[in-house]
Amino acid sequence: MKVASLPHRAAGRLRGHRAAALKAAVLFVRGVLFTGRRYACPCCGWSLRGFVGRWGTVRTNSDGYCPRCNSKARHRRLWLHLEEHGLLHHGPVRLLDVGPWPSLAMALRRRPGVAHVGIDLRSEGRHVDVVGDARCLPVRPGSFDIALCTHVLEHVDDDLRLMRELHQSLGPAGVAIVSVPLCMDAPTHEDPSITDPVERERLFGERGHVRLYGPDLRDRLESSGFHVRVDWATRIDEQTRRRHGLRADEHLFVCRPQQERAPRPA
Repeated sequence: MKVASLPHRAAGRLRGHRAAALKAAVLFVRGVLFTGRRYACPCCGWSLRGFVGRWGTVRTNSDGYCPRCNSKARHRRLWLHLEEHGLLHHGPVRLLDVGPWPSLAMALRRRPGVAHVGIDLRSEGRHVDVVGDARCLPVRPGSFDIALCTHVLEHVDDDLRLMRELHQSLGPAGVAIVSVPLCMDAPTHEDPSITDPVERERLFGERGHVRLYGPDLRDRLESSGFHVRVDWATRIDEQTRRRHGLRADEHLFVCRPQQERAPRPA
């Protein structure tokens, strides 16, 4: 059975490469069609006449995808933060990316001095290096300088365990940058008994979400061993926000390890 499965695996890889090549070609053509001067994507550096909706329609608000690299507002926001604070300028930088988004992962991999490691439950594309569960990271403590966790925690049942794993993965001077869909008007709402996808979408925003975070996310992160500073999206001026297609509610939780490490989960 193992021998017979080898051609099947090879065919699967070939299909994956063809799909990736087709997607790259589609993005290139779409990028050319949407070339302009009004907007700019910081992830790929493309100048645009507009960001696009899910089905390719032009959108002038901040929710759109970059037509060239397919980045979302959350990824452009994160990239600008990394640039603003010089986190990628002093290499070599060991960077852990939990649930990597292809456009951001590719931009990070192109950056000189950045050793990008993507981890996900599934292997989809060249940006995933480790197939595994981030709640039990298969890395040595202190292995990374930066850990990125972008819109992942709301999908994870035991989010505190993942937070502790992020903490363990960082060196003493490391930093984890976390972002989630956030409701500023109420504390975090979760109910493990809710498993119906439709009900989850109604209460938590999407069918794959298991909670809707409130501002007390900061307390959760601090209980996992971090010092936390919030980089509020509202500090970004309107001109910059519109230029790069950013959202006014995409806040970043910038987390640095405390001296005493949180205990690793059993």
